[in-house]
Amino acid sequence: MFLCPLTGVPTTLTQSSENMSFSYETTLTGLVWFTDLALQAASSLSEDQRRILAGICRNRDIADAKPEIINLEFLQRLYDLEIPYSFEARATHFLKYLYDHGGKNYQTHNFNSVKDSPITYSTAEEFENIVRYLRNENWIEYDEMLPTNSGVFYQSLSLKKGGLVEVEKGQPKIPMYDLVNQKITTGDAKTDAIIEDARKQFFSDISTMETKRSACEKLSYVIEPLRTHLETLFSGDTEKFFQIVNTFDIRHNKQSTIRIEHEEQLEWVFYSLLNTISTYVKMRRKLSAHE
Repeated sequence: MFLCPLTGVPTTLTQSSENMSFSYETTLTGLVWFTDLALQAASSLSEDQRRILAGICRNRDIADAKPEIINLEFLQRLYDLEIPYSFEARATHFLKYLYDHGGKNYQTHNFNSVKDSPITYSTAEEFENIVRYLRNENWIEYDEMLPTNSGVFYQSLSLKKGGLVEVEKGQPKIPMYDLVNQKITTGDAKTDAIIEDARKQFFSDISTMETKRSACEKLSYVIEPLRTHLETLFSGDTEKFFQIVNTFDIRHNKQSTIRIEHEEQLEWVFYSLLNTISTYVKMRRKLSAHE
């Protein structure tokens, strides 16, 4: 029997047939993937480091993203990641989690402070404190709280109106409103469908880093055949634009690409691609009218 080094939960360890890496899965963490050396080092991690790793794995599992490959280099960066470290940041993260999972429709969820504490990168006790804090702020509510030996159970927990307002205060205002909402018609029904699908995917209420990355990839495939036309329309070399976009790992899996870890990076790529396509269509239509 193998015990998860992050949570102590019994599970089954599987070795990859392709390289020296190991994986396992638990209800607390979702799928976890270690390199052989990192797995050996896991036994010497502090409790705080284990909670951070459990939170990273659980949140990637929630987002349906590929599991983080935990290697020695990643272990050295545990306190330099875009994740919540302070109590307030973790409370805000949980509030945003509720918002992203039906919160706008006041959808209810059942939580257990032991099983679900990795959502907030915290201990069970801190998870309970987070729930208490959010409830005292009148941002969440629940029907029943049941303390047990297996953690505290929260029945039908949901956002309240004040919680919705609090989350939306911190939501970035969507730039280029007209660009986001306008219908782009290229003259090719298949291309138009791809653009529309990418737009819906990127701005979906349940979008994740991976679905947003997929939306960017779809637009990149639309724009790729337009390179020559764009160079003519813009009367210059557009190669630098494509080099900048391709620097980010949307679909070029090279070591030279910049790894995207923040939604703001994906927003920049998506808006750049969408605006370029929109501008191309408008200019082509304008030039055709004068021919």
